[in-house]
Amino acid sequence: MAADPEDSSVPLLRDPEDSPVTLALTCLGKLVLSALPVACVAVGAVYLRQCPCQPLVPVYLLGMGVVALLSLMLTCLPCGDGAEPPPVKPGVWGCHALFLLFLFAWFIAGNVWVYSIYPPEYVAIGNPHFCHRGLYLFAFWLTTGAYIALGLALLLALGATACLLLLRTRLPWARHADYP
Repeated sequence: MAADPEDSSVPLLRDPEDSPVTLALTCLGKLVLSALPVACVAVGAVYLRQCPCQPLVPVYLLGMGVVALLSLMLTCLPCGDGAEPPPVKPGVWGCHALFLLFLFAWFIAGNVWVYSIYPPEYVAIGNPHFCHRGLYLFAFWLTTGAYIALGLALLLALGATACLLLLRTRLPWARHADYP
């Protein structure tokens, strides 16, 4: 719909894509989201040979961090001239889906690698059951934190569903059969 040059009215709500605050918040959000993958890469690289008990623990952190960063960078790809949102190409969707599938499988493998050596030996460097304390605890709490976040998200979704169902029974206009 073309704008009428005679119309001097101002829209009540502006498009949020036009705001420079939206761009700043998007960039800030991506920086915050990239902090954990960068920490995974850093810890995995620094302590690469510091876990003879399970040498794949630092590799797990490296793989998780690198692929998560690549997936996050992939969200920056659909660029345009700013006039309209650019269409996302199927190749970008496919790569993003592959990255997420890899992260899921890598997370399952990391569970096996991290939890199978619990608790490792933190003191004796020459001991074959040794794993650097900082490396192991970072990997352990990263993996455990994912389960905690998943559980909280599930509880939040169940609570929201319960509230919606309760609200549906309380509102007179929501009792119609055509309402899903």
